[in-house]
Amino acid sequence: MSTVLLVQPDLALNERWAEALSRAGHEILSVRAVGDATARAREGGIDVVVLDAIDGDSMAREVVAELERLPDAPPLILVSDSPNAPELSAQVGAAGFLPKPCSSEDLVEVVDRVASASVRLAPFEDETTSPRRKF
Repeated sequence: MSTVLLVQPDLALNERWAEALSRAGHEILSVRAVGDATARAREGGIDVVVLDAIDGDSMAREVVAELERLPDAPPLILVSDSPNAPELSAQVGAAGFLPKPCSSEDLVEVVDRVASASVRLAPFEDETTSPRRKF
């Protein structure tokens, strides 16, 4: 079982995704705001972060910047309907990406894959040592 930090500002989606992930055997910690997400991630014990960047690129960048400060940052799955989300996902080094709208089944599949791979974000050093770009 993996512990998933679900960052989903939309209450209805938050409940639907949390239920689907719970049924798949994941423990869910659900938050709706970036500040809550970063505070909860700092406490540790998170295996995967699922972030719906509903407020745009700046939200995703803020969460990733906070995660990079953690000694053992959990992998991030970015969910977004932004046209530049695939590029943003690559820039921030997300372990997974889902375009919105997406089904709960698709979300569970990606979370299962990322959780089983035990991928972690490496601390950003510079352009030559990290695939992620500084923002």
